Amino acid sequence: MEMIKKYAGILMMLTLLVGFTSCEDDEDIYDDLMGRTWVGDLWFGSDNNPIESGIRLDNNGLGIDYQVFDYNGRPAGDLPFRWWVDYGTLYLDYGYDFALREIRGVRVRGRYLQGDLFLDGEYIDYIELQMQ
Repeated sequence: MEMIKKYAGILMMLTLLVGFTSCEDDEDIYDDLMGRTWVGDLWFGSDNNPIESGIRLDNNGLGIDYQVFDYNGRPAGDLPFRWWVDYGTLYLDYGYDFALREIRGVRVRGRYLQGDLFLDGEYIDYIELQMQ
């Protein structure tokens, strides 16, 4: 019986350690993401009319996507969105008119935000957004 209590205690401690580590990673990425503009393809537009996104992530969980047409650089409009990070995934919620964008395994390396892009849970492609 004593042996079971000992292992149960160790198991509880490991569970807490893993839980705190997960939250800590998400908090660290916030500082790398906030207050910067990240430019790249978030799969707006179409093959014939691609749109490049320039997302700015503010510290209040809101952001703005400054979109331009890829072929000529002219403004395509600005889209507000809500954002958050949970378990290593950056969520970009543009509202009911657009698919929820997820960048899973999000990380910042140098001047690049990297990860796997999902639209409404469907894998699209590995992406890199460059810091401006």
